[in-house]
Parts: sequence; C-alpha cells; structure tokens
Amino acid sequence: MTWLTFGHQTTKNILEKQLDSGQLPHAYLFVGPDGVGKKHLALEFAGKILKAKTLNNHPDFRILDGETEISIEQARNFIANLSFKPFLGAKKLAIINNAENLNSQSSNALLKTLEEPGQSNVIILIANSGGLLPTIVSRCQVLNFNSLSSQELKEFAENNRLGADEKILDLSFGRIGRLVKLRADKNFLAAENEAVEKYRGLKALSLAEKLAEVGEMAEMEPMEMKKSFTSWLLWQANQLQHRPKEFVCVQAIIDAISALKRNQNKKLVLQKLLMTI
Repeated sequence: MTWLTFGHQTTKNILEKQLDSGQLPHAYLFVGPDGVGKKHLALEFAGKILKAKTLNNHPDFRILDGETEISIEQARNFIANLSFKPFLGAKKLAIINNAENLNSQSSNALLKTLEEPGQSNVIILIANSGGLLPTIVSRCQVLNFNSLSSQELKEFAENNRLGADEKILDLSFGRIGRLVKLRADKNFLAAENEAVEKYRGLKALSLAEKLAEVGEMAEMEPMEMKKSFTSWLLWQANQLQHRPKEFVCVQAIIDAISALKRNQNKKLVLQKLLMTI
C-alpha cells in the first residue's frame, strides 16, 4: 500500500492491516509532538477509508480544527453530523485536530458519542499532548507518533529538495513542520537559534553566574519568557535520546512554563529553573 506521508511505518502497518481486514475501530487517537505528520496521515487514512481521491466537500467527511478552545456548541454541531447515515459508502469519517483543546463540557459531549458509537462512524482525534479525559483515551485506539530521527529528517529534506543545512536540521528537533517553517522564515530561524544558544550558554555557567543572569532576564515580558522557555524545552527534550539523565531539566522547564501561566513571580521562577538546569 502506498502512502504519501513520510515516516511512521509502524503506524502505517497497523492501519494497513485494519484496512485490509475491514475491521476498523470506531475511534482513534493520534498523539505526539506537533509537526511530525499526525494530521497528514489522518487525512490520508481518511481518504483510504472513504476511497476518495480528495476530501474537499466530501459528504461523508468532517474535520474540526481546534486551534483554540473547542466549545460545547462546536462539539455538538460536529457530533450532530455523525447521526446521519453515510451518503456515498459504508463509512463516515470525522477528525478533531488539536483535541487537547476540548474543554470539560465538549469533552463530555464527545465522550457520550464514543460510548455509543454508530456502526458507520470512524472518529480520529489528533492531539499534541496529554490533557484528554482518561475515559476518552480508553475508548480510542491510541497510536503514538514520535519525532523523526536525524537521519529520517535529513532523508525527508533530500527527498523534497528542501536544501536544509545542518543548523536547520538541528533546530527542527525531528519535526517536519518545524523544518519547513525554519527554512521558510529567516526571522524564526534566527530567533530559535538565539534562544537555543542562550540556553546552552546558561547551562555552562556556574550557579553564581546563573543567578547573576536572573535580574536581566526577569525584565522580559511573560509571553516573551514563555516563548524562550518553549524553545528551551524543545531543544532539551530532543537531547534526551542521548542524555536521558537530563530529564530533570525537561521537567524543570515544564514547571517554569506552568508557573508563568499561574502568574508567579518571574524572578522566583527563573531562580528555580536556573538552579536546576
């Protein structure tokens, strides 16, 4: 079976077997980092289920892109369409992208649908992280998507003639979407490179030198600080395959981002973080 989505062969093998047997779960959860191809594969899989070359205006296909919080009204409208029988074939296919943005009310509305699935419905939830109700997760076949290896990412760039240099490959952290953005946006590339170099420089300092940096860094706006922390988190998480003991640094950055969201004192947040990394 031919797939256009790059990588994730283990997941493709599972989906191929289910397509061949005709035995499809009523709900899937595609979960993993942003930009690794989850949505692309979900759309391609939907096309194979519906036997459609294009999903544009297909009567048996719906997608909800939850770029912000998904309200109860959005969820109900989306679910209502699943109550109708398929128009063209045996299945209706529904995708919720960024499903982690379901709030408690919309999550409960979706849960009822998952508890009483229609025989003709296949729902694919796509999430970049946790945050979904455990009861929703338990009713889905969970397929985990990992970041691509350095070699896979380089192969993708070469296959698509992207001409990405080593700096771009290093800053892509195994994510195709990030590689494409870094290559297309020089300002983004410069900002990400600066953030990563700042973090690496901080890690190399003594504790006294780190604490001396707190005053200046505390002048940053919370959103700017959070953006830097996010870049640090991506870089540090990508290093775990070579330095698993540095998970403590990953957790420290996650805690710092969470503290900023709770409007905690920036100096205290920075002190705690820099004393850990």
